[in-house]
Amino acid sequence: MASADVAAEVRAVFRDFCMVASPHSGFCRKSVPPAWPSGCCSDNISVKCYFSFILRPEKRSEMPGFASYPQLSFDEFVEALEQAVPSLPRQEAKLAQFVLLNLNTLGLETGKSLAARVGVSEVTVGRLLRRLGCNGMKELKELLRQQYTVASPAPEARQGVHRALEQVMEAEIGVVTAVFQQTTGADWERAGSLLSQSERIFITGFQSVRGIAEDFARRLSLARGNVSYLSPHDGMLAEWARIEGTTPGSDCLVLVDVVPYAREAIEVARLAREEERACIVVSDEYCHWSRGIADAVIYAPSRTGLFLESTVGISLALSLLVDAVAAAHPEESRERLLQWKAHAKRLRIF
Repeated sequence: MASADVAAEVRAVFRDFCMVASPHSGFCRKSVPPAWPSGCCSDNISVKCYFSFILRPEKRSEMPGFASYPQLSFDEFVEALEQAVPSLPRQEAKLAQFVLLNLNTLGLETGKSLAARVGVSEVTVGRLLRRLGCNGMKELKELLRQQYTVASPAPEARQGVHRALEQVMEAEIGVVTAVFQQTTGADWERAGSLLSQSERIFITGFQSVRGIAEDFARRLSLARGNVSYLSPHDGMLAEWARIEGTTPGSDCLVLVDVVPYAREAIEVARLAREEERACIVVSDEYCHWSRGIADAVIYAPSRTGLFLESTVGISLALSLLVDAVAAAHPEESRERLLQWKAHAKRLRIF
């Protein structure tokens, strides 16, 4: 190829490059001069020379100061973030949701620490911020500094609690406190020991909390093996048929129920006791019958002023029990979680 042709081709490449370059990358949107700089020829050296000519510092200094001070306000940033969440790629949406829920602590984060907390890459952090017109963490922190300097309300004050729900909120906080306070008691210790050491775990739930019980069974199966959901109506306790060689006391039943208690719930608990199966009951504050039957009882208050009884306490108690089992066998739990993720990835579920 002739020298003139090479020069023309290189000039065209640089023209395309400069026309698509983003202001955030530090380059100007400008046309390439029609002639090569003096002293350059159409070899590799000329390419480097031409590149340095286009990107020389004195030309970039003419740009608006994106890195000097923010081009949008804090409220504009938050509004843009809220509107963007539904249409963002999955990893960026995950990051955006975390940012929206933790606006009051963002000033303590770096790009690296924020990425680690959310489980995304630092590149994702930078890409999301630039998408919203914010040039990196440095500019985001400047937005936060300006927000607080002008004595604007703190991020958490942007959304308040409806007056009608203030007492409900206090009651729900009381529920959470009541559940956590049980974690130092004998029943909690006994429940954790049974769930960690029993050979087989059966979980059952009735009425409106059956779904919570099924969810608990799936979660617990990630922390340990031999966990099954037991549906007395569907299987009529076929899972409890005695197998030769089964050691009495090696099974444990976890029963989840709330008022009005299912008739069969009490019968299943009694049957478990008769057949030397340990029994853990997780129920509300009205469960008067469980103490005389179960080996361990976890109470979760439910009356908080809502239309229906709250299930916050039961969900929390079951989540904490899963965590207790995982803590008892950390290596096994970690290996099971890794295998589960590998299987889910293989099936392309997520």
